[in-house]
Amino acid sequence: MYELKTLFYQGDKNILLLRITCLGWLFAKVLSWRIWTTNRLLPTAPVFEWLDYTPAIIHTVLFATSLLLLILLLFLQKNKLCLIGLLGVEVVLCLLDQNRLLPWEYQYLFTIFIFIINSKNQKHIPSVITFLLVSTYFYSGLSKLNESFLQTVWSRMMLKAFFRIPANITAQNWVHYSGYLLGAIELLAAVGLLFVKTQVKSVWVLILMHLFILLLLGPFGLHGYRVLWPWNISMILFLVTIFLVKDDGTIVFDSITMGWNKVVILFWGILPAFSFFGYWDKNLSSNLFSADVPKMTICVRDTSACKPLQRFCYKKDTPNTCKGLAKIDIQNWAISETSVSAYPEIRVYKRMQAKLEKQYATAGLNFVYFIHWDKN
Repeated sequence: MYELKTLFYQGDKNILLLRITCLGWLFAKVLSWRIWTTNRLLPTAPVFEWLDYTPAIIHTVLFATSLLLLILLLFLQKNKLCLIGLLGVEVVLCLLDQNRLLPWEYQYLFTIFIFIINSKNQKHIPSVITFLLVSTYFYSGLSKLNESFLQTVWSRMMLKAFFRIPANITAQNWVHYSGYLLGAIELLAAVGLLFVKTQVKSVWVLILMHLFILLLLGPFGLHGYRVLWPWNISMILFLVTIFLVKDDGTIVFDSITMGWNKVVILFWGILPAFSFFGYWDKNLSSNLFSADVPKMTICVRDTSACKPLQRFCYKKDTPNTCKGLAKIDIQNWAISETSVSAYPEIRVYKRMQAKLEKQYATAGLNFVYFIHWDKN
């Protein structure tokens, strides 16, 4: 019943997992190609300032190389040299611009890392990837238990925009706070993946969640954020491959404590917990659709002095933030131009701010930061 027979499956579950990773990653990168080059208005935010002097052609060459390696790995299977090359290229690309270190990019990076460090013990790979999935769903569910998620994602995006439920109904407390159930269900499903008796039920709950996200963001929904389509499809295929495709292998969580796999425990099991206290980045903590991230608004006094940015400006609902001036929401700008969101950390925003102030010195730009959710 649960057999999966596709052109990409030849009896080796690890090969299928690698091909799912490469295909999902490849499509996501093509859809968001501008963020991987400098052919855009959104400023880059390198980890180190001296990386700002990197020629634009280097970004493009690295991007092309990453695409080539992803394609090669679809056919060369578990070629370690290609795996190491891909990991190295992606790390350099993210060092050149932190905006590229998206949650799906971070997950794919670690998936490749798992293949590399377990090249001599490949039977451990499904177990370690399972831990990565459990961590993703656990922290994703936990991060949704906040007011920002209820206001922005649950009430505004789902109830009003998608389901078109009248405001007099969405304003009722029991409707408003029922949004917490989404985070709680995802969190419980993550825990359910750890136990044999609850694995299959948890898998179907999570698959339904991903299908709903695809419907929500798809052509019959809000038509938004297409770059998440391949990642959600990849997550469904990961769940099916690991838990529903039957073979002789079993998930043994002892594998996660062996050798370099302890690094996965640190970065996926422990460090994300510190994000709730501001000591670890949101994008590195499976903070997915929580809306509880730092935000930056740019108030523009003279839009004629920054004509390239005029298409990202608007004046709606600005009296409290920009006192009637045109404003630019950095996330709206990033998504509309590059198809991905900007890296939601103040230090990254400030690096982009410095470049914008220098480039549009006469536009009278004023930068406003919001650490927590604000209705304005």
